[in-house]
Amino acid sequence: MDKFYIIFAAIGAATLVVGSFSCVYQLYKLVQVDAECRGLKHPKLWGLFAASGNGQSGLILYLIGRRKYPILAMSEEQETLMGKRKKRFGVGLLFLTVGAIVCVLSMFLSGRF
Repeated sequence: MDKFYIIFAAIGAATLVVGSFSCVYQLYKLVQVDAECRGLKHPKLWGLFAASGNGQSGLILYLIGRRKYPILAMSEEQETLMGKRKKRFGVGLLFLTVGAIVCVLSMFLSGRF
């Protein structure tokens, strides 16, 4: 029975890792497209800066700094891409949440916590 909880925790941890990588990547792409629409220089660097960092301080700085730059032009293609990226971010967040719940549940049920 103890092996069951270990397998359960491993599946939860894998789901958690997949969800977190997905969220970080989708955030990177969302910021990159937003920076391109606003005419900011080096949109890939802004995406990398916003997606990395402890406590999402890079994202907060990006959101504060972008207020000076209104959206210049957003094509319909970019608009649909942003919508898809937002949905994918939500799916990644769902994976992250389910993985965390499964990990914590397996620890409680195994009696090791």
